[in-house]
Amino acid sequence: MPTPCSIDAGVCGSAETCCGRSCCGAGQLCCDPQGSVSGAPVCFTPTAEQPTCAQGCAPLCVSDRALKTDVRPVDEQQVLERVAALPLTTWRYTSDPGEVRHLGPMAQDFRAAFGLGNTDTGYHAIDAHGVSLASIKALYELVQQQDERLRRLEVENERLRAAASTCR
Repeated sequence: MPTPCSIDAGVCGSAETCCGRSCCGAGQLCCDPQGSVSGAPVCFTPTAEQPTCAQGCAPLCVSDRALKTDVRPVDEQQVLERVAALPLTTWRYTSDPGEVRHLGPMAQDFRAAFGLGNTDTGYHAIDAHGVSLASIKALYELVQQQDERLRRLEVENERLRAAASTCR
């Protein structure tokens, strides 16, 4: 059943898809703006250079290995340390109503910490995803190391208890 839109008497045509206040044609994507000023979803026509919605990886973050070059591994522990030092604040955009709050880094701090993207006035969601995943992997490794150390200490503690009980 068609979803009502604000055009064509409230309904999109059979070859169209409702997207907020408009109807997207064949081959278009309905993109939910996730940038500095949220608004109604908009229709977007993909291109070879921009095959998915530009704002915030919606609906898909293109990450195909075949589309990448100059791939390099990262030091996940170093990323975690940079995340730990990254200032995070709550704030609102100058265009937001007073009751709206957001949480996150300033783009300038993100760029200085990670050197990602092509501007210091914004950062790409895919870069934030990568930083988050690298940090999670670093934390996982730390937990694994601590678990192993704890197991060794428990074995040693048990051995010391057994030795102490035979000395009595």
